[in-house]
Amino acid sequence: MSIDLIPVELRLEIRLLELSKENVGRQRRFENVAGILIASACKMSFKMGFFGFVSLIPKTRLIEHYETRYGFEQYGRHLAVDMERSELLIKKYLEDAK
Repeated sequence: MSIDLIPVELRLEIRLLELSKENVGRQRRFENVAGILIASACKMSFKMGFFGFVSLIPKTRLIEHYETRYGFEQYGRHLAVDMERSELLIKKYLEDAK
């Protein structure tokens, strides 16, 4: 995962979110890798004082996936999660997973 900090807009942007081939599809080696990475970005956003705001520019074919699986909302070309959704993602993928 590659991120950019955009302090003037109080947000963290995920520039690249990529999984290894062994972690994609039904026969994946590890579960929820993308969710864990996104939740980690959300946690970092809180630590940076960005109130959990995380955005990304998705590939067109993944827009619906990000919206339904992770709760991202569309803002022009960007998808983003706010404070409330970030808290839910952190709880689901980082805290409840322990």
